[in-house]
Amino acid sequence: MRIKSLNLLPPVRAAAGVLLASCLGAASAQAPVAPATPAADKVVARLGEVTVGQGEIERLLQSMPEAERAAVKANRASIEGWLRQRVASEALLREAQSKGWADRPEIRARIDAALREYTARLVSTAYLESVTQVPAGYPSDAEVAAAYEQGKANFGLPAAYRVAQIYLAAPAGDAAAVAKVREEAGKLAAQARQGDFAALARSRSQDARSAERGGEVGLLPLAQMLPEVRETVARLKPGQVSDAVQSGSGFHVLKLLEAQPARTATLEEIKPRLQAVLRQQRQQQLAQAYLAGLVPAGSLNIDSAALDAALQKVN
Repeated sequence: MRIKSLNLLPPVRAAAGVLLASCLGAASAQAPVAPATPAADKVVARLGEVTVGQGEIERLLQSMPEAERAAVKANRASIEGWLRQRVASEALLREAQSKGWADRPEIRARIDAALREYTARLVSTAYLESVTQVPAGYPSDAEVAAAYEQGKANFGLPAAYRVAQIYLAAPAGDAAAVAKVREEAGKLAAQARQGDFAALARSRSQDARSAERGGEVGLLPLAQMLPEVRETVARLKPGQVSDAVQSGSGFHVLKLLEAQPARTATLEEIKPRLQAVLRQQRQQQLAQAYLAGLVPAGSLNIDSAALDAALQKVN
């Protein structure tokens, strides 16, 4: 069986510390507009009558992979940005509804057509899934091992760096304030080289999530770090502390705790995801075979003249 290449790195985005920007924007594009917050659900954000409840935030986070969820939880600015988008979406819908937009004939026709299309797709997909179930024991350990050996060249992990930081936020557009924070960060870097980095991070870092872990952000490849810190991290040796590094949101004093060279993922590391890929591929094969059985070769009559006429009508 041909195995598709696997992406072993979760799409981790930005913590206020060393990670990149938020994945919440993409999530908000897929999430339905929230109904009014239930009375028992604590309100997290409010704009007039429009609210977003704690339960919605929890459901969003629970839908994410663990590593991505941790990164998002550490990025307060991104969460707040997502909340603004959600409130704006709800406010827009309510404004449209208040003006009877859904009752306009052209909008109603589009809604009805979309519902028919969605219903047909949902019914067909659900039925096809029910008649093409993959056996519970598939794939076997031997099949997983064979697939691992076959695709081993695609299972590479990049070099990864376990980093700790002391982070100080700096206001954008205020040169004097930025200079003051830069000076403070420089002093912290000097203190961190001479003392207990973890203790200093707990007491001085303004990234609460990493601060409570002594500044530790986690084990990450360079691609999942802010562009501004990548070169600095790559130059550090384990145990070294950097000078203050400026990013778009503030200054970072970085300590490299551990560096792991690039390597191939082990079978045990990749086994769960490999099993999922094999099951998905097997289900696709069963579905294709079932659909082919519904329309056996030679059983479909095609009117070539009618087909040609239809093709000619479309530029």
